[in-house]
Amino acid sequence: MLRAYTENPAPSTWVRLWLKYVMFPGTNWVSRDKSRVVRMFLSGTADRPIRTLDCGCGNAYFSHQAVLRGAQCLGITIHEWEKHNCEEMRAFLGLSDQQLEFRLGNLQTLVADHSQHGCFDQVLLLDVIEHIMDSAGALRQIHELLDEHGFVYITTPDRDWQAHAGNIRVSRFEDGWHVRNGYTFEQLEAVLQEAGFEPIDRLRFGTLGSTVVTWIQHRIFGSWIDPLTILCLPALKLISWVLAPWRDTHTIFVLARKRRVTAPEA
Repeated sequence: MLRAYTENPAPSTWVRLWLKYVMFPGTNWVSRDKSRVVRMFLSGTADRPIRTLDCGCGNAYFSHQAVLRGAQCLGITIHEWEKHNCEEMRAFLGLSDQQLEFRLGNLQTLVADHSQHGCFDQVLLLDVIEHIMDSAGALRQIHELLDEHGFVYITTPDRDWQAHAGNIRVSRFEDGWHVRNGYTFEQLEAVLQEAGFEPIDRLRFGTLGSTVVTWIQHRIFGSWIDPLTILCLPALKLISWVLAPWRDTHTIFVLARKRRVTAPEA
């Protein structure tokens, strides 16, 4: 059951967090599409929770979804403001830091702690890899952190999605923006294999409805995306639903596990 932050938050804070929860996974329409990936998360029990690492924990939606499926989740972020926002939402949801913990850091700092090696059943890398120059290096670090039978979940923009192609879509440096405009399935699976993983499933997310709604958000709503998306939500959902039969992939998803090493025959 939801409960507000226990230290008597201001009414405006309670309303803001409640509205944020109601709008989960967020006002970004692309995120709303790919949120269906949560159905593939591993399920645990109180006696055997699924040890989960959420890299780049965003607004805590995916971390929360993992917890709902019986996980103990650690979310990491390089942004202090993101950590604060996630902890605020955790308190609103009434979860303990044992169920859902957030830390300031990155994969490198986590891997430096050898006690974390092999500790996670699943690692979520959702719309993160396109921000990392050394993507193969990051995946090798995840390989170290995963249990022998662990899974890594990766979503990334479809490199060939042509929406908003009017200006350059990549940055020269790791400054918070994309350093590559996503991947094709073949590119992503190749870098996974290079890092010691076996790709075992793939999905596509995106329809013409998503593309049209995203165009409205960026070209019409502009800097008012969040409030106008909330106000126009029924109309945007209708547009998305009417145009849903036409595929227009904006995001690809690959599920991978550690590659099994077979012993050579005697």
